[in-house]
Amino acid sequence: MRHNELHVFEESNHLFWGLIILVSTALGTYLLVGSFVTMEWYPFNIRQLLALAFFGISFSGIIKLSEPLYHFILYFEGDILVIDIKKGDVKTNTLQIRVDHIQHLKFAPHDPRDADEALFDFSTNYHLLYKKKDDATFHKLLGDQSASITLKVDDIADIMRFISKRNPDVQIPSEQAEYFNL
Repeated sequence: MRHNELHVFEESNHLFWGLIILVSTALGTYLLVGSFVTMEWYPFNIRQLLALAFFGISFSGIIKLSEPLYHFILYFEGDILVIDIKKGDVKTNTLQIRVDHIQHLKFAPHDPRDADEALFDFSTNYHLLYKKKDDATFHKLLGDQSASITLKVDDIADIMRFISKRNPDVQIPSEQAEYFNL
């Protein structure tokens, strides 16, 4: 185990898929009631095909629920921030960024938020962004994987705190620094 490392686990949103599995299985079962005990059983009956489609949706939901979640391990090797990205127990990628090159950190939505939407939530369209010195654009800190993951706001605050502890010159927007108590 390395000294001073931060472990961040992806949040799971199983409620939606659990509901789809439950409803699809129930509808498929309802459509098959009495199908195999009547004398008028036809292999290509519309009710049986529809039930098969519902069972297919249910099965794909079970596959979706059983996918392993992302696990990020952040640590420093000298002046380099190393981010090991795992999906379940399988290491998928390692990112390395010189910590003294990180000039700005911010937490931003992929698309602009509407006026009536919450500032921070569990949405997958929020990303932790960083900007290097002598670079005008922001980049995703967690790489391409961040397009499909869901992190808690507290986890993002922990990552920002972890980096700013090593690089106190990093700039964080005042609203976010105040919100995250940085």
